[in-house]
Amino acid sequence: MRRRGVLAAPALLLLEGCANPLSRPYPEKRLYVLAARRATALPAPPQGRVLVVRSVTPAPGMEGRGLVTRRPGHVQESDFWNEFFAPPAAMVQDALRQWLSDAGLHAAVLDQGSRARADLALEAVLVAAIGDGSDPAAPAARLHLQTLLLGLDRTPPRILARGDYDRRVSVAALAPDAVVEGLSRALALVLADLETDLRRVAGA
Repeated sequence: MRRRGVLAAPALLLLEGCANPLSRPYPEKRLYVLAARRATALPAPPQGRVLVVRSVTPAPGMEGRGLVTRRPGHVQESDFWNEFFAPPAAMVQDALRQWLSDAGLHAAVLDQGSRARADLALEAVLVAAIGDGSDPAAPAARLHLQTLLLGLDRTPPRILARGDYDRRVSVAALAPDAVVEGLSRALALVLADLETDLRRVAGA
């Protein structure tokens, strides 16, 4: 009987040790929105051309929803607990279409699913939407977008313009809230740069 009592105590301690991790609450996932909106909306020119914004393609590493952080030594991390509400490329596409709709450059700016006839098509690749900590002394939010403007007046379509827009916004730290706010500001800068280039093409 004594021997059983001696063996029971370590077994009880083992069960208590296993129970503690299971009783710890897990952190809740936080979902973020990446957005940028033009400050003012300009009227659409009635005789302007119609633009369709095609789906923004995510570059390798940008397909997921987890916030991505680049660390020194070419290390890249994806945060399981802090995610975008939707894939970042999809949110960039929505922001891009709305921004150009408000820019007053085209008679209409269509989404990919529209059946209306378009004169121009804009394709884009989201190269990066990350918290950049590759230089620990200068953390930043970085958004990099590459675009291709196509004329649809012939087959195959002709390339009218190429764009490469890479913006970095300094952040106090690589905390998720700060990074997402910085990314939204960087996206607004990228879209403003794109608008400037499209105005040149429209005036050419």
